[in-house]
Amino acid sequence: MRIIWYGHACFWVETKGVRLLIDPYPEVDDDRIGEVDYILITHEHVDHYGKVELLSRLRNATVIGPKQVYLMAISDGITRAKEIEEGQTIELENGVRVTAVYVEHPSSQHPLGYLIEGDKRVFHTGDTYSTPIFQKLRGKVDVLMVPISGRSTANEREAAQIVEDIRPRIVIPMHYGVYGDGSVEKLREELKKRRVWTMVRPMELYEELTL
Repeated sequence: MRIIWYGHACFWVETKGVRLLIDPYPEVDDDRIGEVDYILITHEHVDHYGKVELLSRLRNATVIGPKQVYLMAISDGITRAKEIEEGQTIELENGVRVTAVYVEHPSSQHPLGYLIEGDKRVFHTGDTYSTPIFQKLRGKVDVLMVPISGRSTANEREAAQIVEDIRPRIVIPMHYGVYGDGSVEKLREELKKRRVWTMVRPMELYEELTL
């Protein structure tokens, strides 16, 4: 599996030959984004949907998102779009699956996180606060992408609670540095208080991580 962080909540993930892009925000440098088969959108807010119309056309990619995102995509003239609902699993290619998970983001109409299952299991929370629902994912996640900015989403303390509930092998902090601040060290301190020894692996902009 290969993961590239493009800032904010935007990641490119390649697993089993399937290439996915998650939440391309308006200012993302689309020239740096390679081939994409699917674009996953967690919810309708512009800092997650921003460059969907352009990138879906440039990369000939299928857009997958909750109801509001699906309707926005159709309105934007995107014909390759699929709606996904909470609890639903979509089979892609080569045995890769995407499952939609409910997240706690009250300002969104249909907020979702995505569990991507390929050669590893990656969970992108989207925008969320801590919710007991995440305990159902314990033992099912290798890599967790979790927000830490506290700007309409989890801060470092709440992110630590999400990590404690899920217990992934690796945590990649996100949703900071573009529209808000966040401290990776503060996240580590919060995890230490809870005696949760998961590896926190911050990524540099455009860095590629191979697992």
